[in-house]
Amino acid sequence: MSEHEAENNRDEGPLEADSRAEDAPPQVFVYRIRQRKGLPTLHGEILAENEADAERQLRLKLLAPNLPPHVDLKAKADIDAAERAAKSRNLRQLLDILRAHHDWLRGAGGERADFTGRNLSGLKLPRLDLSMANLAGCDFSGADLSESKLQGANLAGVNLAGAILKDADLAGADLSDANLKGANLAGANLDGADLWRANLMGVEVAPDVLHRALSCRHPGSNQPPD
Repeated sequence: MSEHEAENNRDEGPLEADSRAEDAPPQVFVYRIRQRKGLPTLHGEILAENEADAERQLRLKLLAPNLPPHVDLKAKADIDAAERAAKSRNLRQLLDILRAHHDWLRGAGGERADFTGRNLSGLKLPRLDLSMANLAGCDFSGADLSESKLQGANLAGVNLAGAILKDADLAGADLSDANLKGANLAGANLDGADLWRANLMGVEVAPDVLHRALSCRHPGSNQPPD
């Protein structure tokens, strides 16, 4: 390559880089503004070329020379990636607990599953064996638990709104104070289940199955009547 050609190539490098930068699609940045105690957090999105541009736009929006410490600004892509990583960790933990629970059910060591208060909303968990598991206060909204075994499980106060429980076995389960709004319980077994103060609005279930479940228990008790 001649000296002249090399010089031309050196001149074209920055121009090509600038062109690539101009062609890069804008990014979505999410901001959250924490307010005084008792006031809701404000949030929104900004379309910007990069983080510096997003910060500039937000400073203009807030009429502030610098971003205050109570303002968070992050790329939506980074937030989504963090959420995916958290969901992956959650699933790994779930599998570990389930393995130990299955061993416990078989009398081969392990320990009873305890998911108290966990957020498992929207997960696809069909055909699981969670018999006798402690699931109190869990969020299963929109989750798929079809054909799962939940006999004798503690489901007190769980959120099962919109969940799929088709053909699930809930015999003897404690569903007191549970939110079953819009849940699909078609073909489910509710024999001996405790439905004291459960929200059954819009639930899909056979009338005779629901009648048996509501009439065979003392209110607030998971023990059979005398």
